[in-house]
Amino acid sequence: MHHRPTLAKINLSAILSNYQQACKLAPKARQVAVIKADAYGHGAIEVATYLEPHVPAFAVAFLDEALALRAAGIGKPILILEGLTGEEELRLAEQFNFWPMLHSNEQLLALMSLTPTPELQCWLKVDTGMHRLGLTPVEAQSWADKLCREMKQRPVLASHFSCAEVLDSPISKHQMQQLFALAAHMECEVSLANSAALVTLPQSAVGWNRPGIMLYGCPPIADKTAAELNLQVAMTVTSQIIAIREVMPGEAVGYNCRWQAEQKSRIATLAIGYADGYPRLTNSASEVFLHGQRARVVGTVSMDMLTIDISHIPEAKVGDEVELWGANIPVNEVAAHANTIGYELLTRVTQRMHRAYLRD
Repeated sequence: MHHRPTLAKINLSAILSNYQQACKLAPKARQVAVIKADAYGHGAIEVATYLEPHVPAFAVAFLDEALALRAAGIGKPILILEGLTGEEELRLAEQFNFWPMLHSNEQLLALMSLTPTPELQCWLKVDTGMHRLGLTPVEAQSWADKLCREMKQRPVLASHFSCAEVLDSPISKHQMQQLFALAAHMECEVSLANSAALVTLPQSAVGWNRPGIMLYGCPPIADKTAAELNLQVAMTVTSQIIAIREVMPGEAVGYNCRWQAEQKSRIATLAIGYADGYPRLTNSASEVFLHGQRARVVGTVSMDMLTIDISHIPEAKVGDEVELWGANIPVNEVAAHANTIGYELLTRVTQRMHRAYLRD
């Protein structure tokens, strides 16, 4: 039973629509649905269950995320983006049809040392400029040769853009050229395009693409709205007004007297705070939505509550629903007021916030 009036409404049909939009952007490629970090805060099991009839494979960050999906009955192949190390992990991958994204000589040596060699669909991570994970192009060519000879398979060659959201980035073009040249030489498939690249670099969207944030209706490009990219917002976070009071000019609201009323003001308290995932460090320009209007967040966000100025909304009353982010208040907008990105806010929605799933 759920009593607190704070809710993350997850529209699963919107996520499917966004996945289909990713497919439209690259109709000749295949799209791996990225559901790491609990499907970017939307619930990996629920999202995977809904998407499974429509996708060829999923992607997660690490082994435990993949095992949780298998325990929940998800059967499609699962790409593990951080790869696997050691015999136990590699044997589990063979048992459960996980695709490891192998990014280091140590991981590959561990694989090749096993007898018998596991039957795995391997992906090789190539460092083309992100300088975070990956083999050098020379190392990748050598290991691809070994996998072709000893495992009788051609690995997928993958890399990750560092500046995909920047239009006409020479860095992205250089990364793409490196990977495509290596793949052509080795006659291997590639995986390069993420959500942003599907929009800004359509020429990179071949082979296997990895749409992530766009599946959840969050624009991967800062100056674009979800509607402009034909995306549907998948998460709407709402709470309710639990108290209303008037404050006089000069009176403060919240911790540290961060905000003081310049005039007589009507202040509403909402049952949501930073322990639910709303950013404490939001600035005084952040807004919420109720009664068809925006209202400003005032005072310091508390652990369990925050306050808003509803002086211009006289009809507002205790019990009214308020949107913190969703279709009317984009999550990227809220994030910008907290000096972060929408990815972080979505993934920081905590377990104490009840999730309600809409399927149609």
